[in-house]
Amino acid sequence: MYRVIYDDIVGQIRSGALAPNAQLPGEHDLARQYGVSRMTVRQALDVLGSDEFVVRKQGSGTFVSDLARRGRRFNRLRSFAAELAGADEAVGSRVIRSEVAAAPAKVAERLGVAEGDPINRLTRVRTVGESPAALQDAWIPYAVAPGLVREPLIEGSLYRTLTERYGVELQYADQALTAAILDAEQARLLESEPGSPVLAGERLTHSASGVVEFTYGWTLPAFPLLLRIDAE
Repeated sequence: MYRVIYDDIVGQIRSGALAPNAQLPGEHDLARQYGVSRMTVRQALDVLGSDEFVVRKQGSGTFVSDLARRGRRFNRLRSFAAELAGADEAVGSRVIRSEVAAAPAKVAERLGVAEGDPINRLTRVRTVGESPAALQDAWIPYAVAPGLVREPLIEGSLYRTLTERYGVELQYADQALTAAILDAEQARLLESEPGSPVLAGERLTHSASGVVEFTYGWTLPAFPLLLRIDAE
């Protein structure tokens, strides 16, 4: 339930219904509004604070932050749109490739399948407003999601589709990031110049029963990856 509260408040911030520096109702009022315990409300507010959507001031209450940054928040496993929650512009996708392909050697090794096995491949340009923000090339074992590429994703979200349509219980992802430059095809898709700098990544996503996704990603510098690092 704390995720429901989180998503609703983030939606209000994105739509402008909650302006910067606006005060949120108190914990008691929020608990009554959402029909949950105050502990659940506190959990939602803690996550909103961690993601810099709100600021909690001792003795005064909780306020919408005026410091929310345009960038991808990487402190939890979630969809691209959720990583960019709080962006002023709409977050969307343009599908470049949606097919069943033969698994290349590296992809097969990471996913634990045989080279050449049929595998779902989904390549998308992720957009913010009208501008390309990232290019993602996702590979999902066919056995995990048979028919994945034959139907539209649920609200454009791969993770939501895996969870709701195929019953996948996502648990965590291992993410590697490095600096890179765009090749000619990547640059064309991202409407950039070949050789432009980009943050390249590889993500291996795990479910309760094993690996369910391997994705290559390239994110433009205008959309930095934001993390909050807690002290030990």
